[in-house]
Amino acid sequence: LVHMFSNTPTYAVIVLYPVSVSLLQMASNNFHPLQALTKLDTNTKIYLINLSTGEVIYGFETSDPSMVFAAHHMNAWEEEGDVVFDVSTAPWDAMETFFDIDKMLNHPDTGADRAGSLMRRVRLNLATKAVDVSDWPNDLGIPLHNSIDFPMINPLYTGYKNRYAYGWAGVDYFKQHLVKKDLETSSEDKTWFRPSHYPGEVFFIPNPDATTEDDGIILTVVFDGTLERSYLLLLDGRSFTVLNYAFLPHRVPFSFHGNWFPELY
Repeated sequence: LVHMFSNTPTYAVIVLYPVSVSLLQMASNNFHPLQALTKLDTNTKIYLINLSTGEVIYGFETSDPSMVFAAHHMNAWEEEGDVVFDVSTAPWDAMETFFDIDKMLNHPDTGADRAGSLMRRVRLNLATKAVDVSDWPNDLGIPLHNSIDFPMINPLYTGYKNRYAYGWAGVDYFKQHLVKKDLETSSEDKTWFRPSHYPGEVFFIPNPDATTEDDGIILTVVFDGTLERSYLLLLDGRSFTVLNYAFLPHRVPFSFHGNWFPELY
């Protein structure tokens, strides 16, 4: 399966996970693809495609169990002869029952201290084809900070090494956090959380006059479960505190992906 890829100025980074959809199982599951996922007996394979020539660079593989599946790439860049990228990994069958209505409505509080995702950094050595998979730094020792999904960065740093990352971490469905991750000084990691408030994917809007990478606004739509109303939330990209919010005229369902289009403003 492939859901997403990332790119550096030179390469597109394509990861092929050993997970497939069985057409036979789909036929017996009302043609629901998420209920027909099958794990293949092979390693995760990574390919680089030269964006200028179209050349495909083969030979990168990993048997790291955390790399069996990942939906979302955060960023990729070139560093000292390596290509490095960050991905939000998850169990290969995590989506199989994730949208089960009864499970969502009656999920118990498990006391979990992290979400089901795990951010991993992958380093590809172009000379030896070695693949190194490592954890993000976590000086505070809070597992939640490294378990984000829908990772987002300042888009001006796409393809270049970033220091800051933002993301969503859902624990037991009903405890949904937003996280700011400092990948150089992780003791400065920050979170946003309100009981019974359900945020979606975040977007980073850079300050046109910014002098630092995290100078901008974090934008997301949140559902207030108490008031049963949706609102637009604006967080300061540096302090991760609330700048403002505005209730919307309609309830907005949970959204997986979107974008900020400044030219439409």
